[in-house]
Amino acid sequence: IKGENDFYTVTFYGEKDNVERLKQLQIMPNVRLGDIADIGWSYKKRTSGYIGNADEAIALAVQRAPGGSVLDVSKAARAEMKKLEVKYPNIKFQIADTQRDLIEQANDNMLEALRDAVIYTLLVIMLFLGNFRAIVAAGLSIPMVFFSTMAIIWLTGGELNIVIYTAIILALGMLTDDAVVVLENIERHLTEGHESLEEAIKSGTKEVLNPVFAGTIATIAILFPLMYVGGFPEKIFKPLIETLIIALLVSWFLSITFIPLLSKWLYKNGIGKTKVENAFEWFYQNTIGRLVAPYVGIIKFSNGKFWFVRRMILTMGVIAILVFSLKNIMPTIGKDAMPPMDTGIIKAQIAFSSNETVDSAEHKVKPFLTWLEKQKWVKMSSVAFGTEPGVLSLGSGNLPAEATITINAVNRFKREQTMWQLEDVIRDKLSHMEGLKRNDVYDFGATALSSIKATVDVRLSSPYVDGLANASHEVAHAIKDVKGLTSVSTSWDKDFMEVSLDIDENKALSYGLTPYQIAMQLPIKGQVVGLNANFQSMNTQVVRLYLKGKFSKNIETLRLLPISTPQGEIPLSQVATLKRHLTFAKIERDKMLYSVDVNGYRAKRPVTHLTDDTVAALKDANVTEIQIDQTGDIAQINDSFKRMAKAIGLGVIVLIMTLIAIYKSVRMAFIMILVLPLSLIGAAWGMLLFDKPSCMPSLLGILLLFGIIIKNAVLLIDFYQDYRGKGETPFQSAQEAVRVRFRPVMMTAFGTIAGMIPIALEQAVGLERLSPLADVAIGGLLVGTLLTLVYIPMYAYIFDKDNKKTNPINEVIS
Repeated sequence: IKGENDFYTVTFYGEKDNVERLKQLQIMPNVRLGDIADIGWSYKKRTSGYIGNADEAIALAVQRAPGGSVLDVSKAARAEMKKLEVKYPNIKFQIADTQRDLIEQANDNMLEALRDAVIYTLLVIMLFLGNFRAIVAAGLSIPMVFFSTMAIIWLTGGELNIVIYTAIILALGMLTDDAVVVLENIERHLTEGHESLEEAIKSGTKEVLNPVFAGTIATIAILFPLMYVGGFPEKIFKPLIETLIIALLVSWFLSITFIPLLSKWLYKNGIGKTKVENAFEWFYQNTIGRLVAPYVGIIKFSNGKFWFVRRMILTMGVIAILVFSLKNIMPTIGKDAMPPMDTGIIKAQIAFSSNETVDSAEHKVKPFLTWLEKQKWVKMSSVAFGTEPGVLSLGSGNLPAEATITINAVNRFKREQTMWQLEDVIRDKLSHMEGLKRNDVYDFGATALSSIKATVDVRLSSPYVDGLANASHEVAHAIKDVKGLTSVSTSWDKDFMEVSLDIDENKALSYGLTPYQIAMQLPIKGQVVGLNANFQSMNTQVVRLYLKGKFSKNIETLRLLPISTPQGEIPLSQVATLKRHLTFAKIERDKMLYSVDVNGYRAKRPVTHLTDDTVAALKDANVTEIQIDQTGDIAQINDSFKRMAKAIGLGVIVLIMTLIAIYKSVRMAFIMILVLPLSLIGAAWGMLLFDKPSCMPSLLGILLLFGIIIKNAVLLIDFYQDYRGKGETPFQSAQEAVRVRFRPVMMTAFGTIAGMIPIALEQAVGLERLSPLADVAIGGLLVGTLLTLVYIPMYAYIFDKDNKKTNPINEVIS
């Protein structure tokens, strides 16, 4: 009420704030609400449910904030659980799903892998050098580099994880290389040059100062573009590249500062060797050391009679092998975004009839959960039915009779079966459930991104919803036999049984009713008719209205529901008919179009093979006037591979510019670059032998491989130029470079390989994702190092402008 100078509110406080008062509500004279209705506390008919560790439960999802630590959040949550257990002793608190165990297991395994990598690397150094002093130098430099790198990461706000550990393991071979190259050169000056200790340290360090720095900078130059490539590759690999760069710079700094100082102590008693060292030296000279002569022999072969033919044979032969390897092996191994990984966490997406209730679905699942709890390999299980508004972490988008199952198994080192074998067992067990229409079992992290629904996702889009469901059936039928797919399902369907109320308006009006008045007398959806409010506590409970008794249980009884009219009550069937028909339980849209996804799940077959076969199978599907897109992992693979290819191309360009700047020679820069593609021969065969697809980690492995190969190339070219500066002919300088640098080059390659063995053998949970990196590097280094020792010195003297003037061919012939 508003007056000229003031206003008032008129309020009727007629809410009933308890059940007893509602029962006394007057409906008609001498008729109260309690006389014709059952009134009591209850809950809204649920559309969701949860079973944790085979027990009915209420789930509380605890998630970390963006950038937060999973382990810190888990520790805090467990501490709160202990408090709640004391406060509520009658409630059982359990953890039904967590990633903490996976992370802790991976971290523990990575420390063991790091330990093994150090041991393998030191053994390789001992094998090649037969020198305990080198072992001491490497043994001291490794922890110094490790802790220095950790300190820098900590100071910059980083944290330890499997990616950081992997970067350090990958860097091990290169870390020890810098230290051992300096130490080995100092010892060479002591033994061959007979210099004093001070002079040997000074001249030996100075001699390798440039190549060690050039090798470090060259490796960084080829790696750093990947840090800014954008998208998924940058997100995944930037921390790894950053750690590698930090470790390389720390290693270089220690090699030119700490190692020379350490040498004063190591060689204070002379250069004599123990019997054990002499035994290792004898073993090297009579095994690996004998390979020097064949390499020098190849250099001589390239400069003999009919030198042009000989060089063409050497050049075209290796190019032919490269083309053959890439052309035949790469299509065979296929492509993945990230290779499959045995995390021990198995996911399952199951669905029953769209018309079933949560209670019915729970009842059907319980026998499976009873069996599951008896399995020795099971740690915990979580089953989320349906979905709730605002809850994305538990059953997002599921219908009441759809469930998301998460099973945590013991880690792969403690069970005989692989995760994919367990998935087959679970899939078979689930298939025996009554009325199961969807049975997708797959590994946690099966797709590159969580936003990708399935490995193979055929998305059908149309401006019209009609026809999409039938088209999805056609597509699902066409691809169900694709090799490697374990199950195929659609994201939604036209399978919800709906009852339509067809009101005869003329009959209704003859009884004095409108269709709306008839519909309002069917309170079957639990509509809100009032609020049960308490003004003091501000607590409000809604009052919902349901049909009483048998009328709301099935369609036949609903037909007999009395409808009030001005002339009296009549059955609903007198003015309306009830018809059954199928409609959509849910509908999805994408980019302003109706869309349905046909999802295909796999075990381990590469994505490109699956997608190629799927595209071929779709040719037989009778789908017209509907847009078909491949939105599974293949979309991410195509994007990521383009980005990685750009990073590799840019890295090579930056590397060429860096080498030109360091050596002031375009010719030498391109000679060092020429051998890089040849190392792809070993990379391709490495992936084939280790049974790994081409993927983002393997592409990163190629970058890393290029960095190591170019480091060895730098050592050879630097000594080649050093001998040229001393007046040697180009041909003689090439031979001497091979003789002198054979041991350190081979040691660098095999030391790096030794450090990568734990990654290649997947000695830690999670290393399955990164093992292709090591597989590529190991294969590439085995072949690339051998080719580097041949083609770098060969092309160095061939393209030397003074080569013809010195006429080395006549010297060899004579």
